[in-house]
Amino acid sequence: MVTARVATLSDSRIKLMRLIESSSRSPSPVDPDNFVLSGTFQRLLGPDDDMPVRLYRVYFDPGGRTNWHRHDDFQLLLGLSGTCSVVDRSGHELTLGVGDLAVIGPDEEHWHGAAPNTRGEHLAINLGLTTIWLESSA
Repeated sequence: MVTARVATLSDSRIKLMRLIESSSRSPSPVDPDNFVLSGTFQRLLGPDDDMPVRLYRVYFDPGGRTNWHRHDDFQLLLGLSGTCSVVDRSGHELTLGVGDLAVIGPDEEHWHGAAPNTRGEHLAINLGLTTIWLESSA
C-alpha cells in the first residue's frame, strides 16, 4: 500500500492531528465595515493558524449579510441553521438550507447572508488566503 501526504507548509509546522475547541475561539460581532446589519462571527481557522485554509462560522440576524467581495480561491458555504442567500453580480441567487453547500469560484464577486425575513448561519471555508472587500450590498 502506498501512502502519500501533500502539504504546502514545511513539515516542521504541520501538526497531523489536533483539536481546536470551539470554546477557545470566542465569537464576536461582525465587522460593520464588511457587513450589512448585525451578526456574529467565529474564526475557527484564521491567519494565525498556519493553515492553507480559512474557516469561519457566521450567524446572520434577519436582513444581515456581507458586503460585496471576492476571494483569491474557492469559497465553500455550508448551511448550518436557518436559510442563507448567496448572490452574484448578475443577480443569480442560491438559497442555502441546512446541510446545503454553495461553491463560489475564485474572483466571483458576491455577497451572502440571511435569506429575507429570516436568520441564517453558515460555515465559510475559504481555500485561499485573501478576501477583497468591495462596496455595500445594501
